[in-house]
Formats: sequence, structure tokens, C-alpha cells
Amino acid sequence: MNLRTVSIRWLAVALVTFLAMAVSSAALAAEFAADEIYRLAEGEIVDDDLYIGATEIYINGTVKGDLFAAASYIEIGPNGVVEGDLWAMAAGIVIHGTVLDDLRAAGSGVELTGTVADDAFFAAGSAQTTFPTGVSSQATTGGVNVTGKIVGDTYIAAGDGDISGAIDGDFFGALGVLDLSGTIGGDADIQAGEFSVSDAARIGGELTYSTPEQRQIPAGVARDIQFEAPPESESQGGTIVGAIFGWIFRTIAIAIGVAILGWLLMRFRPNILVRPAAAIQSNPVETGLYGLLAAVVLIFIPIASLILVAFTWAFWGALPGIAMFIFLVASSALVWFLSPLLTGYWLGEKIGQRLDGEYSPLLLLLIGALLIVVLGRIPVLGWLVYLLSFLLALGGLLRSGTAATAEPPAETAVVQ
Repeated sequence: MNLRTVSIRWLAVALVTFLAMAVSSAALAAEFAADEIYRLAEGEIVDDDLYIGATEIYINGTVKGDLFAAASYIEIGPNGVVEGDLWAMAAGIVIHGTVLDDLRAAGSGVELTGTVADDAFFAAGSAQTTFPTGVSSQATTGGVNVTGKIVGDTYIAAGDGDISGAIDGDFFGALGVLDLSGTIGGDADIQAGEFSVSDAARIGGELTYSTPEQRQIPAGVARDIQFEAPPESESQGGTIVGAIFGWIFRTIAIAIGVAILGWLLMRFRPNILVRPAAAIQSNPVETGLYGLLAAVVLIFIPIASLILVAFTWAFWGALPGIAMFIFLVASSALVWFLSPLLTGYWLGEKIGQRLDGEYSPLLLLLIGALLIVVLGRIPVLGWLVYLLSFLLALGGLLRSGTAATAEPPAETAVVQ
């Protein structure tokens, strides 16, 4: 079995593991944190797994278990230690410290200057743009930059990559541009649009690379060098790896967008989410039926919408009629777009009740909304998840105007 087949298999395993983690009941024993800026100072220790949702995250202490972090900017300081796995999703990720198990990092830009004691998985963007992140004006350059050390195998899918550090295991990369000047202890399998290798680079095993044109590789870089011309279907973007990472990129982009929008709404207009969630909580079945009825009348069988537009056109003219049509279509699209947040808040509260603890409303919103986003991205099942979310959100909006559900819980009305 060649390295590429193994790589694809492990990429699939990593993806399934990520999804399983999102819905796993193992989180019951973990610690949760949600804030604008989260800091774990030097000398501080978290004995359990740690789940964090924030704008910026700084870890300079020790996490004894796994660390799952989602933010705009994540930094593992020089003294930061994660003894379990590190799962990081952010626009910018910088790791100066130590990860004693696997690293899985996805963002616009990822920089590793520290040490990973096991395998590492990276998904990142292009180095052409510098992305502003966080509230402290942190910034990160897109792509993957590895100047530290990875003891296990390494997998990179990115627009740009620069490896000047050390990888003790095998390396697999699917990149737009790759610059290699570091060392790889095992085999290297590389698919790239542009690929450059310096004289200082060393590969202990075999180098197999696929680029649009064969490259001049310095002598002595690898034990053996194999060039594979990309098949025409691959040059058109039809690779399995491309499809997997395309799915991951789109899912991450949606999740980050939902998380940022959710934070803004909970910060400034919490009732937009809290009132529909209260309506869903009061009677989920009835709320879903409200949503189904409204969707059938106004969207799926749009006779009522057409009649409304026609009457508007007849009594007030063409321009108001067109405006009414645009309003109905835009309103439906907006509810569909916001449905993971509207139903996610309700779902997050249900999960919080199962966890039997006091958690920030923002954290509950992020848990529920991101769970819907991830499940909604699963092929075949995803459309059903989003449809159910949409119907509950639409019904919640309709019922939230009634006296029985209009008043939100006082403790969740404002997020500090």
C-alpha cells in the first residue's frame, strides 16, 4: 500500500474522528470556557479536557487532557503544554509551546515553532494575504509555516506551506505552493502547484511528488526521487484529497462565520435568539408544525406569496409588488441562514441541561449552532438537518410574538 493511499485513509479517519468528537458524550467530564479573551497563565493547570470558545485564546499554562479551541486567534505560548490532543480552529493559530499528543489545526494561517510529540494535521489558506484577527489587533499570514519539530507523521492541505523545521515521520502534502528547506525522517508524498526544494533539505526516505511540470531536485536531498505527472482529472481539481479538504475548508468557513455572527447577536441583540428559543423550548412539536405550515404556504407551495405580491402590485403598483417579492424571498433566505443560530441556542440549552452545570449563554449557543453546522455538512443527511432547523426556526419566530413565549429568561437576556 503506497503512502498516498494511507494518507487518504488517515485523512478520512481524522475527519470522522472530528465529527465524532463534536457529538461525543465524553465532554461530560470536561471543563468549558467562553469569553471574549481567554488566558491560561504560566503555572496554571487544567486537570481535565478543556473546551474553549472565545475571540482570542492564550495558553501559557498546562492542560492535562485534550484542548478543543475555537476563536479568531489562538496562541500556545512558549510555556504552554497540552498533554492530550490539540484541536484548534481559528483565523490565526500560533503554537510556540508543546503538544504531547496529536495536533489538528485549521485556519487561515498556522505557525508552528514549538514541538508536537505525535502526528500533526494542518488545513490552512494562502500566504498571499495577511488576515487581521481578534480584538487586540493580532494578525497572521495565511498558509502553514513549520519551523518547529513534529515527531510523528504530518499531513498538510493548504494554499501555501513553508517547512524549515523537522518532521521525524512521513510527510503528506496537498498544497498550492510548498517551500521545503527542513528535514523529513520518513517518506514524503507531495502534490503541489509550485514546489521548491533547497540544498539544505533532507528526506530520509523516498520523495514522491506530483506537479504540473517536473522540478529540478538537488542531488542528495532524498534516498530516491519519483515524479508523477498529475492525471488530467486531478489537474481539473477532481482528486479525493481535494474533495475532502474542500469539504473541511467550507465547513470551517461556515462554522467561523456562524460563531462570529452568534457572538455579535448575543452581545447586542440577544432577544433575536432568546425569544425563538423560548418558543421552541415551550413546545418543539407545535413550533415545528407552525414552521412547516408557514413554509408550505409561503415557500414550498407559494400560492399565498404570489397572491400577496399580486395584490400589492394591483393596489400600489409594480415597484411595491417587486419590493414585496424581494422581501418574501430575502426573509426566507435570512431565516434559512440564521436557523443554526436560532435552533442552536435551544439545542445548546438542552445540552447544558444534560451536562447539569452553569454555562455561559454564548457557550451554549456556540455548542448548539456548531453542532448543527457540522451535521448539516454531512452528505445526504445534511439537508434534512438544515430543513428541520429551518422549520423550527421559522416556527419559533412566528410563535415568539405570542404572550406565552415573548418574555425571555432574565439570566440569558444579556451576555457580558
